[in-house]
Amino acid sequence: MNQELPSLLSGGQPRYLVLAQALVDAIKSGRYPLNSLLPTEHELCKQFNVSRHTVREAIRRLNELGLISKQQGVGTRVKATQVASRYVQASEGISDLHQYVRDVRMELNAAEEICADDELAELLECKPGQAWIMAVGLRHREGDSAPLARTQVYVPRAYGAALDGFGDGKTPIYELLQRRFGLQMAEVRQTISAVNLDAEAAKALQVKTGSPGLHIVRKYYGSNDELLEVAVNVHPGERFSYSIAQRLIWQGSNSE
Repeated sequence: MNQELPSLLSGGQPRYLVLAQALVDAIKSGRYPLNSLLPTEHELCKQFNVSRHTVREAIRRLNELGLISKQQGVGTRVKATQVASRYVQASEGISDLHQYVRDVRMELNAAEEICADDELAELLECKPGQAWIMAVGLRHREGDSAPLARTQVYVPRAYGAALDGFGDGKTPIYELLQRRFGLQMAEVRQTISAVNLDAEAAKALQVKTGSPGLHIVRKYYGSNDELLEVAVNVHPGERFSYSIAQRLIWQGSNSE
């Protein structure tokens, strides 16, 4: 018997997320107990009247949440009935950065003026010796005691006063730059790499030195290509993952 997905679809939420939530609820309720197998892709497609792509994305989401494991030749097995304490940052566009800031609070230490050495100048795309304002802080998800990230923030000295307004930890710094100086953010460039956490980062994030981590650099540019902010984030791999979705627009060829 087919089972229609909940009416959440009308709210614009992707179908795979709605299916994933339905499966999470089924696991939590005991419909799929610990160590049991989920239905096959074909069975889920038929049960929920969705495509195989939707099912695969939903299963991927459950795997990210630490609820299941896939075994070749066996199937998809329930390995936990409660979602692991892990934050998954999803990104389908610039608006998702706002969601991340709403979910995660940042505490910044006092800002200080620094002069960029050769290595830092390369990161900040400036000449060595140029002055910047730097602040270091920790990001926390509400309700979690362990930090989700260690962050170093850099803004040009001319705009350093924007950090004075960083009070509640919920307002993005790029938004403070816009409010204080009337700047307009035009582009965000992001670089993601895997790292082993050094002693300083590991201590701040409450994990062992050498633990796997995720290194994310975000650069915010104004309408004239001026670099207005650089945020260097280091996340513990066991508590954070990053999910990116990009929509493809197909254009059919015109025929005469």
